[in-house]
Amino acid sequence: MKKIIIVIAILLLTACSSKKNISDVLQNNFELRTISNNNSTPSINLENDHLKEILLLLHYNFTSEKIKEHFNMSDSVYNVRINDLFGEGLIKKISEGEFVPTCMIIDAEEGKVIKKTADSLGREMSEIAVDRFEKVKSAYFKISSFKKIPFETASLFILGNVLHNYWQMKFIEERFIKSFPPLRGSSRYYLALLQNQNKNNSEPFGLFSSRFRKIGNYTINLYGNKFGDGFPSYTEKELDNLFRTKNSTLLLVNESDQKKLEELALIITQDLLNYLERNRPLFVKLYLNSVYKDQTSFREWFMWFYQFMITKTTNTLIEKRFIKKPSSDSTFYVLMKEILKNY
Repeated sequence: MKKIIIVIAILLLTACSSKKNISDVLQNNFELRTISNNNSTPSINLENDHLKEILLLLHYNFTSEKIKEHFNMSDSVYNVRINDLFGEGLIKKISEGEFVPTCMIIDAEEGKVIKKTADSLGREMSEIAVDRFEKVKSAYFKISSFKKIPFETASLFILGNVLHNYWQMKFIEERFIKSFPPLRGSSRYYLALLQNQNKNNSEPFGLFSSRFRKIGNYTINLYGNKFGDGFPSYTEKELDNLFRTKNSTLLLVNESDQKKLEELALIITQDLLNYLERNRPLFVKLYLNSVYKDQTSFREWFMWFYQFMITKTTNTLIEKRFIKKPSSDSTFYVLMKEILKNY
């Protein structure tokens, strides 16, 4: 009898949490985020022509007829929109006329489910950086671009972005995922639509992320989970002057030192890979029991699950005072001569 009551309770909770209608879904704020090794983004603008909304509604299994009815969209127009998404590799066909997203759609409820396990793993994973902390600091001081920058000033960038995120992704893809990002359009990238309930320019779910902007022969990298006013405004000529004079609030990193950052990431790579490999059965189990198993691939699910993990890792290192957050917000700026090379 007790088991029956529990099952009924679960079913009631599931029913209560399900989306009642299209308006319930579309009233939420979802933001587009991508992960790639060369700053790739979709070749189509998902903010136009209800493309983002269609992706969301397909995730919640609304039929094509319901979607067309809501947007007062003709069959021919709907088919064009579907072809745009299909051509970009963001949806796949599951039955005649019906599609589901191949990217991640993470709403507040699904984010809580992911965080429950990712937080526990991320906290545990932070011990790898703690164990290698002195070796990381020693390597840091050998990088010429950072010579005049105290380690604590760059600690978010080094312990967050370099050790666990952008500079580490190459090795995670090669040795754990053992695959490139999905080919979408003419580029390879992972994509997610994340519900953002935060304010003041904070990232969805407080995720730490790496953003890039190309300006001529330069790339500006922002890393953090609260981006304030976003990218600083510079022309290529102004950046040339900054690089020559080194009189800048930005950290200037030349190409040879970008390679050294990759070498710095390698300090924890094997330990990190060993940790992920030990937990592979858990990752597979979580994926197969998730709402995503019939939509997106395991590799894409894992890459976004990993973003939740390393956010907890970063916050744990902040709590333990290995990372000092920048005073204005949690963003660190880096200016690089020439864009990072493709992997």
